[in-house]
Amino acid sequence: MKRVLTLLALGVILVTGIYAANYAFNNIPDAYDGHLDVVALEEDPTNYDVTGADGVADIIIAQNLERTGAENNVAAVVFDFRGFDTLGESFILITSVVGSFVILSKVKNEKKEEDAA
Repeated sequence: MKRVLTLLALGVILVTGIYAANYAFNNIPDAYDGHLDVVALEEDPTNYDVTGADGVADIIIAQNLERTGAENNVAAVVFDFRGFDTLGESFILITSVVGSFVILSKVKNEKKEEDAA
């Protein structure tokens, strides 16, 4: 019964991961493609309005707000631009925890059987 539940849980995680990856690929904007070209800014800063208090940071914040709607740039990067990567890392972490649990439970059951014999 445990094996069936474990396989079922892994199947649900896999299907959810595939669905989320498909959603991310189709609906989340591409990684920050840099409307702001840092090399061009250094070579000719007159192309960009950097008169604000934070200079170039204001340009990046405005572009992230326009593209993602997130007021916090860290949240915009982590959840919009790096969401697919974060999803993959989460899937690997969950898989390793479940795998460790399965391996350790087998070792524990084998030891109980040896002690009983």
